[in-house]
Amino acid sequence: MKTPRPIAAIMPLALLLLATGCTTAERATGVAEPDLGEVLYLSNRDGDYEIYLHDLTGGTSTKLTDNDITDYGLAWSPDGSAIAFGRWIDGRRDIYTMNADGSGVNRLTDHEAHDTAPCWSPDGSRIVFVSRRDSDRGEIYTMNADGSDITRLTTNDRYEEVPAWSPDGNLIAFGALAGDTKDDAYLQIFVLDLRTGEERQITQLPGHNSAPRWSPDARRIAFYGNVGAGFAGADIFVVSPDGSGMINLTNDPEPDWQPDWSPDGSHIVWARGPGEPLDLWIMRADGSERRPIVEAQGRDEQPHWRPVPSID
Repeated sequence: MKTPRPIAAIMPLALLLLATGCTTAERATGVAEPDLGEVLYLSNRDGDYEIYLHDLTGGTSTKLTDNDITDYGLAWSPDGSAIAFGRWIDGRRDIYTMNADGSGVNRLTDHEAHDTAPCWSPDGSRIVFVSRRDSDRGEIYTMNADGSDITRLTTNDRYEEVPAWSPDGNLIAFGALAGDTKDDAYLQIFVLDLRTGEERQITQLPGHNSAPRWSPDARRIAFYGNVGAGFAGADIFVVSPDGSGMINLTNDPEPDWQPDWSPDGSHIVWARGPGEPLDLWIMRADGSERRPIVEAQGRDEQPHWRPVPSID
């Protein structure tokens, strides 16, 4: 059995969730994947975390930000025209948006507490995020896409992170500490029903489990889980929203992190490696045909597939 690690070891794990010398359209190693669009990601290959966009057809990465500031916590708007992200300046974390080409940076939150991990609602009108403005542990909030009308969703004496909105807009999945005592508290996946306010824990795996992402048809949630001491055991899982039908897709010694679905649900992109290096890989949604798409010095992580807008 893979050995879980105690709550005291969360901080190194959290660095994987926070979040290269790459010129525009630098060639990335790996196999270019035709007709699968673009993947947004973070890389510290230049010394601090910057935001990149990888073209799966051409196999090239474009650098969207270029500064000495730490950027992290990426999310696409539903129409693929804008990006929400966290930015760490002078010890404070706030949430920003920008256009898909890196222009038009706009600050949404301005609070002395940390605001992190944004994710857009399916209709693009709201953003869910985590904030410490009312709790040192962090709670889940929503706001309008322009930063107004901040509303608190959870009130718990526990650590919470990385919320993700379901495609129908009714549910939010997130990682949160669960356990009877400090010594057995590990991150598990929860689902919050916005219609009723009901929460349910859908995983009971040993070790830490987080970064849930909904499949486009809302039938499955991908996440990384079973993380033990020294990052051992980190694999990519999928599970139904009610906690049934859990499958370990990767199930090998190499640590696997931060999955996201292709817009058609046929593939999953994820970060693979023990930390240095950390590369981006792609596989079919059943775990087959795994291959790297970005391999570079440093950490390439937090991949998010660019949505394909629906045509009414």
